[in-house]
Parts: sequence; structure tokens; C-alpha cells
Amino acid sequence: MSEIDTEKKGKETKNPGGNGDGKKNTPEKKGGRRRRPLITICNLLGFAVITLAILTVVALAGKKKSDERAEKAEAELAALQEEYAGIDVEKLAYDARLEGVAEGRQEVKDSIRIELTEKGSSINDVIRKLYPEYLIFMSGGGYHFVPVDESIPRNNYSHSDFAMSDSGMMEYVGDSDVEIVHVIDVSKHQGVVDWEEVADAGVEYAMIRVGFRGYGSGAIVTDDYFEDNIQGARKAGIKVGVYFYTQAIDEDEGREEAEFVIDAISPYKIELPVAIDVERPDDSTARGNQITREVRTEAVKAFCECIEDAGYEPMIYGGTNTFAEMLDIKEVYSYPVWYAFYNNYMYYPYPVRMWQYSTDGSVPGIKVNVDMNVWMIEPEEDEEGTSEE
Repeated sequence: MSEIDTEKKGKETKNPGGNGDGKKNTPEKKGGRRRRPLITICNLLGFAVITLAILTVVALAGKKKSDERAEKAEAELAALQEEYAGIDVEKLAYDARLEGVAEGRQEVKDSIRIELTEKGSSINDVIRKLYPEYLIFMSGGGYHFVPVDESIPRNNYSHSDFAMSDSGMMEYVGDSDVEIVHVIDVSKHQGVVDWEEVADAGVEYAMIRVGFRGYGSGAIVTDDYFEDNIQGARKAGIKVGVYFYTQAIDEDEGREEAEFVIDAISPYKIELPVAIDVERPDDSTARGNQITREVRTEAVKAFCECIEDAGYEPMIYGGTNTFAEMLDIKEVYSYPVWYAFYNNYMYYPYPVRMWQYSTDGSVPGIKVNVDMNVWMIEPEEDEEGTSEE
């Protein structure tokens, strides 16, 4: 027991009924000792009430601000709705489309102007550039747009792969390992040719017309200068191929034309292909203009098969309309193509072997203009023919 406890106990023993001044303890004083924990509880309750009141005020203030923001947003939305009330959203979209179309149209117009004025392009060149997905040609006084067939292989030539030299000869300037040789083609229209002078001018290859079928009578005719030309070219050391202008109206006539050519060239060595010339005569009554594309395609295939069976390499000559309209390209694209297109870029999208790029070439030894061609020799391609002398 501690000293403090002993002292308290002694005081209580000495004065068990009083308070040290002779008076008895009263209930009031006893109660005074019990009031201290109650005060503490009251203080805590008061603090809690005050805290709760403060939190309530804060919460009410936050709600008021939230309500104010909500009311402000509603007011702004109402203002926007009032501002745009009655506006046709579809009209806004339509106007935006028109604006975009107008900008695109201006860009196209600017590009056309640049092509025509600064680059010197023709109207046809501009149209072809605007529609690269079509083969475009003129026939019957109007333009024809034929979709490029995506199922057919493409050639590897771009517009920039060829350029005209200062001497007027087409040259290959692309990046591929492509070799080109220059070829002239002649018929009776060139008259008498001095083949020795032609050879001295550097010409090494020539395509010579064997003959043609009349578009009125249907008769097969030998070119007046065929023998002179093939003999003169061969004697001058120029390698030759031949071609025949067709007006066959069925497979039988196609084979007939091929057999005529085979017989005519049999005495000579033919290093270049044997071509069938497929063109549409200007005369609407021409026999070749009276048949369908399918019939014409079968006649051309019959010619090529017959030439191939005889050991020569067949080839098909024609312009853009020949391969886009006159023939079914899916049926004949596997044959070598001799493409006629008079410009400084390759327009034909499919595989091509030879390109006739000009009809007004000038060659010493030939008194009139002559057709100019380039024969493209791909890597590992053998330029020699398979026929024997």
C-alpha cells in the first residue's frame, strides 16, 4: 500500500462523519465529485454536434455548387439548341460535300492546265492520265473507255522508261536490264528501198509485209515489193520478220492466210516473228468490220497456231482499240504483241514485245517516211528466230 493511500485512510478514520470543520458531508458535495465524467461526455457531444454541423454546411455548399454547374450546362445547351434551331443538318453536310468537290475540281483543273501549258501534253494524254484504270481510244468520232483487265499480267514499263533521243530514235532509259533494238517496217508504200544504204545507216532489223487480204473482195494479194524487200534486206545483212494484213472473217480464213505466209517465206531465213496485222478499216462496209469480236479472235488464234506449228514465232500487231475492243484480250495476250502507239511513253499495260512509236521516221535509202519500232529484249530472251534458211 502506498503512502498516499495510507494518508487518505487515516483522514477518513479521524473524521468519519465530517469534513474537518465540524460539519457533516452533505449529498451536494458527494454529487460534485461525480459530475466530472458527465462534463467530459457533454463536451464530446458538443464537439460532435459542431463537427456534424460544419460537415453539413460543407456538403450543402458543394451540392449548391454542383447544382449551379448543372444549371449552367443546361443553360448553355438550351442556348445552343436555340442557336441551331431550324438548321438543316443534311444541308450542312451537303454543303460540305460541295465544298470538297469544288476543291477537288480545282485541283484537277490546275493539273490539266499544267499538263497542257507547261508540259505540252495533248488532250488525249491528259485524259489517259486522269483515268489510268481504263484503256482509252477514239473510234467513231468519240472516246471509248475500256477497263484494264486486272486478271492479265502487266508489263514492267512505266511512262518514264522511254525517251526520244536527239536523233529522233526511241531509247530505253529505265532501270531494268532491258535491251532494245531498232526495227523498221516496210511495204509497197515505201517504194523501192536501197537496202545497202539502209544498212549503212545502222538499221539491223526490218519487218516486211508479205501481203494482205482485200477488205472488199476478200482476195489474198502479195505485196508488190515483198520479194525485192526481203531479198534486198537479207543481202544487206539485215535480219527480217514479216507481217500480213488480215481481213479473215472466220477460223478457216485465218488458217488460209497463215498458210499463204508460210509458203511465201519458206525460201528465206526469218529471225523475227511472223505477225498478223489486225486493224479496223475506215470503210464501215469492210468484211472484217461485219464480224463479232469473238469470231475475229478465233480467226487470229487460228493464224497464230498455224504459224507456230510451222516453227515460226507468231505475233499480233494492233493499236489500243485492237486489243481493247476488236479482240478478246484474255484469249490472245499470251502471244507476243506488236503495239502501235505514237507517243513517247508506253501506254499498253499488258506484256508487249515490239512497239511502233512513229509513222514518220526518216532513214537513208528510203525516199518516204517509214514506220519506226523498238523491239524490247528482256533478260535471257533469245532474239533469234527458230526457222532455218
